[in-house]
Amino acid sequence: MNDLGTLVIVASFATLIFSFAQTFYGIIRNDRSAIELGRVALMSNFFLILLAFVILLTQLLRSDYSNYYVAMHSSEHIALFYRLTAVWGGSSGSLLFWNLLLNLFTFIVLWQTRKAVHDRIPVMNAILAVLSMFFSFLAVFFADAQPFREFQPAAATGRGLNPLLQHWAMIIHPPILYVGYVSIGIPFAIAMSALITGQLSQEWMKFIRRWSIFSWFFLGTGILLGSKWAYEELGWGGYWAWDPVENASLMPWLLSSAFIHSIIIQERRGMLKFWNMVLIILAFHFSLLGTWITRSGVLEGPHSFSKSSIGTPFIILIGLSFVFFMGVVIYRRNALKPERNLEAITSKEGSFLLNNFLLVMGCMAILLGVFSPLLYGTEFKAPWFNSWGIPAGIMLLILMGASPLLAWRKAADSVFFSTLLKPTIVGIIGGAIYILVYSNIFTRDVYSYGDLLAEIYSIVTVGVGVFVIAGVIQEYYRGIKARREAFPDEKIWMSPYLLLTKNKRRYGGYLVHISLVLIFIGYAGNAFKQNTSVRFFYNLLPPKGDEIVYASQDKAILGNYQIEASYLKIKPLSTSDDTKAEYLIQNTIVSQEATFSIKIQNTSQGDLITERRFYPQISHLSGDFETHIPTSEPAILSKAKEDLYIQLGAMEHADLSGENPDLPMLFMDYLFSARNLEEKIGFYGRFPKQIIANLEIWVNPLVKFVWVGSLMYFLSGLFILLPIGEGKKRDQG
Repeated sequence: MNDLGTLVIVASFATLIFSFAQTFYGIIRNDRSAIELGRVALMSNFFLILLAFVILLTQLLRSDYSNYYVAMHSSEHIALFYRLTAVWGGSSGSLLFWNLLLNLFTFIVLWQTRKAVHDRIPVMNAILAVLSMFFSFLAVFFADAQPFREFQPAAATGRGLNPLLQHWAMIIHPPILYVGYVSIGIPFAIAMSALITGQLSQEWMKFIRRWSIFSWFFLGTGILLGSKWAYEELGWGGYWAWDPVENASLMPWLLSSAFIHSIIIQERRGMLKFWNMVLIILAFHFSLLGTWITRSGVLEGPHSFSKSSIGTPFIILIGLSFVFFMGVVIYRRNALKPERNLEAITSKEGSFLLNNFLLVMGCMAILLGVFSPLLYGTEFKAPWFNSWGIPAGIMLLILMGASPLLAWRKAADSVFFSTLLKPTIVGIIGGAIYILVYSNIFTRDVYSYGDLLAEIYSIVTVGVGVFVIAGVIQEYYRGIKARREAFPDEKIWMSPYLLLTKNKRRYGGYLVHISLVLIFIGYAGNAFKQNTSVRFFYNLLPPKGDEIVYASQDKAILGNYQIEASYLKIKPLSTSDDTKAEYLIQNTIVSQEATFSIKIQNTSQGDLITERRFYPQISHLSGDFETHIPTSEPAILSKAKEDLYIQLGAMEHADLSGENPDLPMLFMDYLFSARNLEEKIGFYGRFPKQIIANLEIWVNPLVKFVWVGSLMYFLSGLFILLPIGEGKKRDQG
């Protein structure tokens, strides 16, 4: 099947060359039939890439180890679902998936514009053909991007999927993020086609808006899902670490956010035309840059791929494309002059401009931090990002709350008493209440003195967040009131619904603002985050079947929490989804599972079970065991105000002498090497009689706000995207 897959990829590359050649010829010669032939060829390429994708999925399903990608990223010993999702677990598979999405979106937009006769449409087709051609070019000529490389002779077995990716959020997080990354190319192609042809009417803005929101929505959802994965899987007590790959997805989201807000000004006031073209160019090229960061190997992160040969062509494409299209923008600058000038910096359009400035400057600062190892020889860590990111975030929150309340063209002082005063007072009251209660509601270690600046930031964030929510409520109230006056016979419960559905762009956007406020309030809880490490002594108990059990009665106290150790079990788990599967060296995970009883002020909260899992790394050449790959499985007691988050750490000898005991290998010998009961008892005797288990403990205040806000972001974004309430034009309110 490798030959068939390779043939399909080559056919795709040839089809795209033909499509571009026909489209280019049609544009030069004004030949509509050539343009149509190029369009049909470009649409047909989707089916070729889909076929290639299905072939790779089939090979993963069958564990076809004659395929290099399958041998390196899958195994017959892992669950079926993970075998299939391994299609985006490696570089060449994820690039094929990227290519599939790009061609899917290209097919959709070509179908949407099939009846359009504007001269800019063929140029859009040509841009999309070149972009698709690049990914097929990589798959043909670069080994690291080839999903159908032959492995001869066939591997003995597969190495399996990265254990960190065997988590529910990582099953859906990468494809959702890829949808956001890839779909930015569609509004970019639309905008650049309008720019190149000079057809810069407002009509193209309506078409570009939904695609831009679509991309922004999926990028944001993917980022938030990645945060959930990091919180539940990496075991370090947090959800955002300013990792290069995290930042690679955040940067195009920030630029997309700026663009979505900025096009409102262009539509309403005829301003920022030049700036909007620059923004969409930046957003697209930063999405490509994020792909380069992930796959070039120049910068490392917990979910980046190893160094590969595709980094060079990627960065060349980014550089040439950026220079070319920025040159086109500069060439067309006279056609992009604003129809009006900014009349007041504190007007609605002025606040949008400040919003854009902060978002773009934040993106550039993140870019500097991402490339700090190359520029300065040292990596900028979270404190550097937080030093400017927190104040910038608070300023964005202020603008988020103020912008809906400001008037077009008028300064803030003209509307302060009518729109801004009440939300401002409510925000000040909310911040004051938070000052009075936060020291009593959050867990504090008796030896913790806190960070004064962080606490100030937290108070300001909460106060500003309350201000934003109060402003949104005021806007909804005024909208409902105006609608009731316009339609007095309308049922009272229908007014809020129709207000929301008939003006989703405005009032649905307010829901997104509330979701971001909730996320920011969750971030504000980090000011009171507690972290400590505790050692528990365990004694070995007599063997019990296939488990090695240690017991402890040690206790630890952090604030109001009492954490009492009980049992620590070393036991086998299977990588397979077959519950009756026999334990083999190739499919056995060694689990170190510790149980802790939790009490708050002597009231039992139940048990928390945290693990360290050691996945087998199998040689694809011999099929033999090589080593273990450890992963963390934290346990979380989640309350409305805070999470208690615990993670089992390293095991040590009770006297702290020598190297730490290799309990996973001792257990593998105990489980597989013993041929009879006597030998099994002998292997049991090798386990240390006493051990020390390290436990990392975090108390994370307000983290539930992050997840509630994330869910609301998803639902409100979905509401804006779906055609709910758009069927009728009546009653715009």
